[in-house]
Amino acid sequence: MKVLEKIKLDIPEDIGKDFLTKLMGGMLIPKMEEMLEEKKEICLKSISPKAVYDSFEILEIKGDIVHFRNGSSFNGPNVSKILKGSEVASIFICTLGADVDNEIKKVSESGDSLSTIIMDAITTSILGLLGEYMGKLIRKEGLRQSNWSSTCSYSPGQYKWTIEEQKILFSMVDGSKIGVKLNESFLMLPFKSISGVYGFGYEANIDKTRVACDLCPREDCIGRR
Repeated sequence: MKVLEKIKLDIPEDIGKDFLTKLMGGMLIPKMEEMLEEKKEICLKSISPKAVYDSFEILEIKGDIVHFRNGSSFNGPNVSKILKGSEVASIFICTLGADVDNEIKKVSESGDSLSTIIMDAITTSILGLLGEYMGKLIRKEGLRQSNWSSTCSYSPGQYKWTIEEQKILFSMVDGSKIGVKLNESFLMLPFKSISGVYGFGYEANIDKTRVACDLCPREDCIGRR
């Protein structure tokens, strides 16, 4: 199991703008653009990007169930589809830390809804960058042979993989190493956290799904890629 702390992300000047623009129906008023810059500084001072990840050999896949050699298993039609053909799965958990959650909560409790929306858009975008950072790192380490390839990532809570499967993922990779835990609804705390799995194996066998969104019918989803 590997733990990464104090991850340095290359954050663009306009971080959060695209997501906020989509959220607001395609247009931002000048006041919101000003607030975006102001709240960005607060968010950047509050984040503490961290990650933990590990790799596991896949024993077999029967129907919707992915059986790992360590005795654990994932259950779902899409996660089994994505991992079918993979020899190994790399499981990750990453977070922006509790401080930024607390900052957003404080602003929300003050009744400043607009600032809350803007800070959420900024940190959601930063979390996406952290996910991309981890994806590049995991893929680089996971391609053990020249004729291997990787799947896209897939996460509990995405289409047809129930959020309850987080407990299996967390039993395999210890989120507490970076301060992440599950609440009673299997949501991660801090909220600005993500988890997921990549599969690795021979390129001829690996699933070719481009991104997880390709398996989901929600074409109007704001986060669709």
